[in-house]
Amino acid sequence: MFRRAAVALVLIAFAGEARPASLHLGRSSNQSNISLRKRLHVNTLIAEPGTIEIDWDTLYSYTSANYSMPSTIKWTPEGKSIWWGRTEYGLSFDSVDSALVGGDRSTQFSDRLTFTPTAVLKDGDKWDIAIAPQATFFLRGEKGVRLGATVITRVDVGRNSLGATAAWTAATSPSPNNPAGTWDFGGGYGRRLAASGVLGHFTPHVNVVLERSTGVERITSAFGGVEYQMTERVAFDVTGQRLGWFGGQPDRQFAAGMTVNLGKHF
Repeated sequence: MFRRAAVALVLIAFAGEARPASLHLGRSSNQSNISLRKRLHVNTLIAEPGTIEIDWDTLYSYTSANYSMPSTIKWTPEGKSIWWGRTEYGLSFDSVDSALVGGDRSTQFSDRLTFTPTAVLKDGDKWDIAIAPQATFFLRGEKGVRLGATVITRVDVGRNSLGATAAWTAATSPSPNNPAGTWDFGGGYGRRLAASGVLGHFTPHVNVVLERSTGVERITSAFGGVEYQMTERVAFDVTGQRLGWFGGQPDRQFAAGMTVNLGKHF
């Protein structure tokens, strides 16, 4: 079913004229780190106004053998105001969440939904700033809501992109698996291999994220991979991830993802 849907969406993306984005413009931590990586130096900070964009990722942990499919549906309405034209509205969840529990594998839909409006505050030729309030609603296991926001900034110089983020989230009903407060800082760098031609479709990238939660030691995680921009609307990304590079429980992961913009004719 997923393969058929993915093929259909790719065909839709190829059907119309490609339009470059006019604006240069995070279990849950795994999903947010994937999204964060793309926003720092691969994808535009928000989907092109008037379009819907879909992210799919396949995430496998070599450490725990857990598997998930983090997914995000994003829509930017067409308009001229900050809320209607310069803000992308995104809904994130795990399409599949499969984990080993006591030797048995449990596979189910995501245990949470995360709603994120990302508003572009500055859209410059080389420097962009956006803010992304966030609300996470639990479907099972936990109570209450997680609320917070992320500030994103990115600088594009030639074929180079540098990005940084600062984020804070808090729980309305804390628990051992749902910390009262979490902050993190992220930084990343990507460089397109060439200005044109075949190599111009490839962008290697690296990221580092520093995270600290209430009652938990500071954790530093690292990410590295390459993105292939097949067309203006379709991109693929492969990344190796090391959560808990310093501090926390180490987790080595592999992620492969696809981003499809459905265009204005959808």
